[in-house]
Amino acid sequence: MANILTVVARIRAAKDKGDALAALLSEQAAVVRNAEPGCLVYRVHRSTKEPELFLFYEMYVDDAAFDLHRKAPHLAAYRLRREKEGLTDGAAEVEIFRSFTE
Repeated sequence: MANILTVVARIRAAKDKGDALAALLSEQAAVVRNAEPGCLVYRVHRSTKEPELFLFYEMYVDDAAFDLHRKAPHLAAYRLRREKEGLTDGAAEVEIFRSFTE
């Protein structure tokens, strides 16, 4: 499918907060999958070598679906909770890709 947006992001948990962040990310993933029909894939992975490191793999049908995701109230609530509970160490690293072949 051409013109699909794929987002790959990395986020690191604060020291000793990996399990708490994992729980929050699991909740968030379920909300995104249920609330955003334009989101084709929303998977969160945890490193087998560095348990504090998480990787997101997301796919959106188009720019509008990704824009809806970025502006969603549930994403804002997730970020607020993540910061309030001090779950992360540094900012997320985000790369956005666009498919160009079928």
